[in-house]
Amino acid sequence: MFIPYSTDAPVYHLPVATVGLIVVNTLVFLGATSGSLPHPELWVLPYGEGLTPAQWLTSMFMHASFDHLLGNMLFLWVFGLVIEGKIGWYRFLGCYLGIGIAQSMGEQSLQLLLGGEGGSLGASSAIYGLMAMAAVWAPKNDIIVLYWLLIIYAGSFEISIMTVALLYIGFDVLLMFFLGFNSSSWLHVGGALLGAPLAIVMLKRGVVDCEGWDIFHVLRDDKGGLEEKRRREDPEELEKLQKKRDTKILDEGKTQLEKFIISGNYLPAYALYQKIKDVGPGLVLSRSQLLKIIAGLHQAKRWRESCPLMAELADRFPDQSQEIKVKLAQICVVELQKPGRALDLLKTLDLHALSPKVLSLVKKIAQRAKQMQAEGVVELDDDEW
Repeated sequence: MFIPYSTDAPVYHLPVATVGLIVVNTLVFLGATSGSLPHPELWVLPYGEGLTPAQWLTSMFMHASFDHLLGNMLFLWVFGLVIEGKIGWYRFLGCYLGIGIAQSMGEQSLQLLLGGEGGSLGASSAIYGLMAMAAVWAPKNDIIVLYWLLIIYAGSFEISIMTVALLYIGFDVLLMFFLGFNSSSWLHVGGALLGAPLAIVMLKRGVVDCEGWDIFHVLRDDKGGLEEKRRREDPEELEKLQKKRDTKILDEGKTQLEKFIISGNYLPAYALYQKIKDVGPGLVLSRSQLLKIIAGLHQAKRWRESCPLMAELADRFPDQSQEIKVKLAQICVVELQKPGRALDLLKTLDLHALSPKVLSLVKKIAQRAKQMQAEGVVELDDDEW
């Protein structure tokens, strides 16, 4: 089971419309299933009954099952963060509703010509439109995905927005090729075909600023737009431009990173930190930020990623270095198969300053590390965690 839950794309506007749409979709579903919404069938987009403009809108908020609703709302949340985060709530709402209504209008008109029967419902087409827009505006940004094996939480991974779009839209194109109009795939593709050109027009007209990380800059390997600037700016002006850009990235990155930490999204906070930590003069995390991100990485069992942050914490804050080094040595032995690195860390401890409980743990770690070395555990001296 895979659940996309966040993104490292910069969010300049709070996702108020995205949250509002999720709430409305959920309330409509609960009303339809509980019977408190009268005649829910009138919300569905009908085929073969002429054109019904009211259902072009209402069908977007009706879902066939809880799984249908949950899947759509998860993807609406992630891609809503990206799109609304760049253009604000009212432009985002216009794009979302516009794509959904236009797709429903075209769908119903086509089915009228083909003599189709039945109907359709759901927000998938509008969400596929958002996915296509995100692929145009932020193809290299990542989506953070949680995954389960059966009912056991297994971990998380990051996947680029462009990869997600290509996988889902490509799969629906294949289904459409084999199944034709007998599946919902053509509705998804229709939404994407509306979203992509809309995103391009808004980008070219300057409605959205992707800071040189849109699909066009990526394809010509000019990410950030710096290559074009180098061709027309002298070195001194280019240096000023680079400093200004670095300052902007750091300021916006600090703000977004703090939002991630406050909301408990420590994995995207870590991913964002890795991307901007060496920009310009560099980004230095506070003790509190380091501790929270480290705790989040440990909870997700991302031990290797946490180690450099723990080493930084020990170096910068000597009053906590003893406990941190012990924990770091324990991770080296238990999780990373680095007994030599663990013993090196333990040698730097002031054993007389340790409590009996911690001293007992140190002895156990050292004993296990020496045992691993005796068993022939190979440890590359790559100076990396």
